[in-house]
Amino acid sequence: MEENYSPGFSYTDFGLQFTACFFQQDQTAELFQAAGAKYVVLTTKHHEGFTNWPSWNSKDVGPLRDLVGELGAAVQKRNIRYGLDPLLLE
Repeated sequence: MEENYSPGFSYTDFGLQFTACFFQQDQTAELFQAAGAKYVVLTTKHHEGFTNWPSWNSKDVGPLRDLVGELGAAVQKRNIRYGLDPLLLE
């Protein structure tokens, strides 16, 4: 960490670098469907508190997208059940 980032760089600073540039919810949902998935359960909150839904999260910094909502809409269009890890939604 010290070799690659400036002094004072914190874990929360990574949020600004997170772009989700490779996140394609429709392609992901198609992959789930092709694999025969009947449900998808997404871990929506990282251990340090960064979330993938509107809060201090991927909607406010980084990719500026509601990743939870986008994937949910994509899998539900394909009649795949969608769930979220309730232990992480504190």
